[in-house]
Amino acid sequence: MNTWAKFTTSLQSVRRPTLVLFMASAMGLPLSSFAELRELDSASLSQITGQAGLTIDIETELSIGEIEYVDEGSWYQRDISLTGIGGGYVDNIRARLDVTDGAETLLAGFADAAWLASLGYLDSSETDVAWAISEYSDGSGGFGKQFDDGDLFIHVSATDMGQDFSSGFTPTPGQEAANLDSFKNAVDLHYQEGAFGLQSSDDSIETDLSRNFSIQAYLGYLDILITNNGNGQTLVTEINDGRPQGVMLGDSYISLDLKFRVEDLDIDQTNNATNTFIPRDVTTPGLTLRDMRIHNERGGDTLGSFGFASLESKIASVSNILHGVNDGEAARYVSGQAIYDINVKMDWDLPHISFGDHGVSIGEVYLTDFHIDDTSLVISAH
Repeated sequence: MNTWAKFTTSLQSVRRPTLVLFMASAMGLPLSSFAELRELDSASLSQITGQAGLTIDIETELSIGEIEYVDEGSWYQRDISLTGIGGGYVDNIRARLDVTDGAETLLAGFADAAWLASLGYLDSSETDVAWAISEYSDGSGGFGKQFDDGDLFIHVSATDMGQDFSSGFTPTPGQEAANLDSFKNAVDLHYQEGAFGLQSSDDSIETDLSRNFSIQAYLGYLDILITNNGNGQTLVTEINDGRPQGVMLGDSYISLDLKFRVEDLDIDQTNNATNTFIPRDVTTPGLTLRDMRIHNERGGDTLGSFGFASLESKIASVSNILHGVNDGEAARYVSGQAIYDINVKMDWDLPHISFGDHGVSIGEVYLTDFHIDDTSLVISAH
């Protein structure tokens, strides 16, 4: 396994210089480097968003030779890499972490777009931008969302939001449309995987289920909310509200909200199984997909999406899972994890679908307003 990663971390508006001096001393940094460090007064602090939070700027390039999950047999993933599109680092990513007090407004969702519009970088009358201004305005000139006291909120988006701030916050008139395109393409990544497959327990049979998987994508944002509602669990009796029914679900949960756009997805599906009685012309279908896109640019659900597909879900502990009855014994109940309130919105474009080795597409397929609503998964060991 070869992994390269570079992380740049900075504390925003640390209120106590002694904390920084302590950290510097612990890391062996010369205290003379902080000779000019001084505490900001309240007036200065009031001009800074996320005063007590943590900001992490990320640049990373990843390479993994193989990941293998072993049960009786195993599955494997080989020749994995994560880079920017065209190579190099996945960069221009900023994560903001805050433990909330229930009153402060934190940057969330597409509030970045509303903030850019307030500065004049984006056209405030553009459909999605106008939606963002309405959705995230706090009524006091700020943009974002409020969360409950004691919750941990992480907002991941672009460091520069696709804009050039080198000359200060002075946008160029007439560049609003170009600035919006830059905003949508600010964070790019390229994930590649050489093979994904199954292996028998004695390694005598190995089957590549897919080969040459490649996905070039853009990040809209990722919001992670970790709620602090105590250690209790509540019996779920409601029907069709996104939660698993008839189990004890944790009162505290993790909420995920991801906006993304796939511009190019390619995959080869092969099957090199040996020692099989199934004819080779059946076990080697050679399914190939080329130039697949996943987005939300058409249909009736695009408002506020900025063209990005959406995946939302929650994760919580769960107990009282009926796991079966053995030969007349009392029913067995176990604990596990619930992934629930799963909601997906996207459009799919599949312009090339071929079988075999001739490479000729059998046609094109387009899915519009593809939705998965209020779905839950309960995972436990057996």
